[in-house]
Amino acid sequence: MKKILCLFFLLFLLGGCGSKPAPGWVVAGNQQLETFKRHFLIGGQPAVAERHFQKAVEEIKKSGDLDLLGKAWLTKMALQGAVLGDMEEGEYGKIAAAQPVPANRNFHLFLTGDPAAVDEALLPPQYRSFLEALRSRDVAKAEKAIAAMGDDPLSQLIAAGLAVRRHSENEAILQAAVSTASRNGWKRALLVWLDRLRASYEATGDTVRAAAIRQRIELIEK
Repeated sequence: MKKILCLFFLLFLLGGCGSKPAPGWVVAGNQQLETFKRHFLIGGQPAVAERHFQKAVEEIKKSGDLDLLGKAWLTKMALQGAVLGDMEEGEYGKIAAAQPVPANRNFHLFLTGDPAAVDEALLPPQYRSFLEALRSRDVAKAEKAIAAMGDDPLSQLIAAGLAVRRHSENEAILQAAVSTASRNGWKRALLVWLDRLRASYEATGDTVRAAAIRQRIELIEK
């Protein structure tokens, strides 16, 4: 899918860039979204992260492009899922009602709906193998699909978050999410996934490893 240029929505969006300079609103909007993403994942002040997101939205609104505006809200929802939070639709529903975009609706279904209802052909390529694993509830396949996203860390966390939501996670998926967050310096995401791993160890009676994770969390939080 080609749209204006390949700055926006690193999660799932674009194809190639043209040679013409990007419009100012695109550059500004991308910068604001990137800053929002960074603050969100490292655990910066929520008000600061939200301010950058709203600035990105205002830049997109300058164009009146409801497709991109919908993708901005879907980006925020995907980030919330990546840290195992509640996905808040914000204005996405109103935008989708005003201008339905099949690819956006499909990604929304991927994030929040039944995997069987998702159109694989409209889904970004990096998620297609993972979608098959979700549909079959095959945890081993989900683990393999997430591991294959190693060069796309944010998609990796988003997929891991969806695996947890679908009760399709295992220790390897949780460990992969921890490693991804750690490698990228995403402190908020790291603490969330460490806590999930700790809870998993406790649930299986592995108190030694659960205690070690708890100590790690305490040291990071200080």
